[in-house]
Amino acid sequence: MAGEEQNWERKEAVRLYAYGAAYTAGRLKSHQMLLEKALLLMHAVKAGDLEKRDHAQNIIAYLQASLDIDYEEAQELFIVYGYLWDALEVATPETLNLAEELLRDIRELVMEVHRRQPRPIKKRKK
Repeated sequence: MAGEEQNWERKEAVRLYAYGAAYTAGRLKSHQMLLEKALLLMHAVKAGDLEKRDHAQNIIAYLQASLDIDYEEAQELFIVYGYLWDALEVATPETLNLAEELLRDIRELVMEVHRRQPRPIKKRKK
């Protein structure tokens, strides 16, 4: 019984940390975290858990809606997210494989942009 309680406490600590990280992350990091979650859900859908499809589609729709379509690049990404949503709807092995590849590419792009962003300079304490 004590082992089960410790396991639950660990899982709860990880869950609370993840929520805290998500709420304090910047825009790019939040986008990356949502892409990671969508990838995990896509793996579950590929494994046959179609109940995860709606959650993955909701994340894709949120990412799509968060784009500033005043920019040409965002307009193109909007179309790609639409394709990803449709691929999850169809959920054939071919569409899911291609969608997974696209999600990985977008995640890598977001990670690269995040790495290249200048970091704010912290003031030294006197």
